[in-house]
Amino acid sequence: MTKQYAIDMAKKLFRETDKAYYVICYPDSNEYVVMDDDEFQRNAVELNKWVIFQIR
Repeated sequence: MTKQYAIDMAKKLFRETDKAYYVICYPDSNEYVVMDDDEFQRNAVELNKWVIFQIR
């Protein structure tokens, strides 16, 4: 998914669920992924360096 699409999806999910969401860019694949806060916190130390957007 594109960067802008992932950011828009995170915003939409936040408005619907009122949970925190993160957009992660994996450097190996250049792929953007939307993660909720629970999923992100499991691997926060590893994923923190690839966060490009967060909404809380």
